[in-house]
Amino acid sequence: MNFFHDFYVQPMNNVYLEMAAMYLIWLIVMLVLHKTPQKILSAVCCALSVGVILLFTVFNRSGGNHDISLIPFITFTQIKTQPEFYRTLFMNVFLFVPFGLCAPFALPDKSRKKVVITVLSGLLLSVCVEAAQFAFAIGRCETDDVLMNTLGALVGATAFLLYSGIKKLINKRRNNKWKHIRHNY
Repeated sequence: MNFFHDFYVQPMNNVYLEMAAMYLIWLIVMLVLHKTPQKILSAVCCALSVGVILLFTVFNRSGGNHDISLIPFITFTQIKTQPEFYRTLFMNVFLFVPFGLCAPFALPDKSRKKVVITVLSGLLLSVCVEAAQFAFAIGRCETDDVLMNTLGALVGATAFLLYSGIKKLINKRRNNKWKHIRHNY
């Protein structure tokens, strides 16, 4: 558990760099892997990311806080007096980025709207987490947490959009190369 505490309290510049590195490494690994290992790795990492989310938001909390805030963007108004809320907002985004990275690659190939399904799944997971925190009085149930978590799933899922675009470019170049060679013969 120390690793995750250390991650949370480190300077935000380090957190930004680590998240960007994770994003780029994941994108490169997905570009290099073939479909089957890609699906397996994605499914395992997706399950692990859900486990980590639940560990930090539900299972690793003690009771006593039965608070709820349903006003969207209230945290943004409180940032002026409590700058630590910046960290809280960004950490809520970053908590769901790994889920957003993995989920679209783990979905079946027939799923046409992988990014939409991923973002909606992130939203549903976040709502369930916040509901559990409220029901079991283990954390503050906040609309802003749901918004930031969903944003994190979206940020992660953009890797799939980049992946798809890069794959199309690669295939287009590959096809153009073969057209040129076939045309010359």
